[in-house]
Amino acid sequence: MPPPARWSLPIRIAFRFFLAYVALFFLTEMRVMYPLMGVFGNDLPPDALTRQYHLVRPVVTWVAEHLLHVEAPLIEPVQSGDQAFFWVLAFCWFLGALLITVVWSVLDRHRPHHEALYKWFYVVVRLCLAAQLFSFGFAKVFPLQMSLPLTRLVEPFGDFGMLNVLWSQVGSSQPYEILLGCAEVTAGLLLVIPRTALLGALLAAVEMTQVLILNATYQVPLKIFTFHLVLLSLILVAPHAVRLAKFFVSDQDIGPVARPQLFRTRRALSLALAGQLLFGVWLVTSQVHEEWKLWDTIGAAGPKPPLYGIWNVVKFASDGRDSPPVATDEKRWNRFIVDTTHSYQPGPVSSQRMNGSIVDYAATFAPSKRAIVLARANDPTWSGRLTFAQSNPDKLTLDGVLGKDKVHIELEKVDLDSFPIRRDGVQWVQDAPYEPRLQTR
Repeated sequence: MPPPARWSLPIRIAFRFFLAYVALFFLTEMRVMYPLMGVFGNDLPPDALTRQYHLVRPVVTWVAEHLLHVEAPLIEPVQSGDQAFFWVLAFCWFLGALLITVVWSVLDRHRPHHEALYKWFYVVVRLCLAAQLFSFGFAKVFPLQMSLPLTRLVEPFGDFGMLNVLWSQVGSSQPYEILLGCAEVTAGLLLVIPRTALLGALLAAVEMTQVLILNATYQVPLKIFTFHLVLLSLILVAPHAVRLAKFFVSDQDIGPVARPQLFRTRRALSLALAGQLLFGVWLVTSQVHEEWKLWDTIGAAGPKPPLYGIWNVVKFASDGRDSPPVATDEKRWNRFIVDTTHSYQPGPVSSQRMNGSIVDYAATFAPSKRAIVLARANDPTWSGRLTFAQSNPDKLTLDGVLGKDKVHIELEKVDLDSFPIRRDGVQWVQDAPYEPRLQTR
């Protein structure tokens, strides 16, 4: 086998920079590591997802204060990956990679190439990217990442945040969400197999670019992380950029690709291939196991809590006095909603006030006592306890205490199929739009 060709200086410098940058990203971003651990990720301590951030926080704080002159505290619990802290952390990755590249280039300036290091770097990047695609993809194949909570059916659209608009749009169509997940899983599977890794990287680049655009335009706080998934995809594509350009825009013969081999012997190569495929199987089975377990718990076919559904309030009495349905009444309920648990909704119980706003409650059901205990996450001093009675499945009476008020509430159940967004599925033959307001005038 002939020795590898000498790399040009710009390629050697670019490789050193991106290897250093990706290494810093992997070592300080727990979101990369968690999917790689599969089912063992559940055994991590509660602070495992933020431990790496605490380790680098002194550096991030120093860079923020002395170089950028901004404040970048780590806001916990970490619900946004786009905090100022993470923007400064990404800047630290850039500065660190730049410094490593300069030092490396000075000390190793006579090396003609980094062929051996590149082979392993390529394997690590594509398997880590595959793990992320499986994590995001299977959360959609089992349509759990985005769903349509019952509160969205009655909440005024103008009250939606942009993120809720996106989540509701995707979650309202399970076939669409499943197909999105299948595309991400397919890219992951292609990345695991060395021969199809380039096709997987191209597919991943397209998919993650779309996700990045959605995250940016719909205020999903995961833009930094998604950008880096796009970057990983492009790193895998970059060595083939010239050949791809010739393939798509010229009639030149591009010939077969020269894939660098991890080992020299056939046996070692076979073992390396088997190891990569087994690792891919590990990633897939771990994600399927976790998502299936979650689907059985909170999925559409999972168990429903007592009183599941949307209930219209027909009578609301507080301290013995009837409260008429006046829009300015901040205490009177207009609806009572009991839903399954969603990871992004405090619920599963909510009430809708007369002005349309939604109040979420943590709820504990005691079916044997026909009782519900309510609490508010943002108001630890508030509590509620209600007993319920049903003369028939569509009639409900609640009696008890909400805060300091003694209440008596009579309700009627809403047929969920009365909402077109729940009832209508795929329609191949349509003579006109369903909504008359959308018809051409």
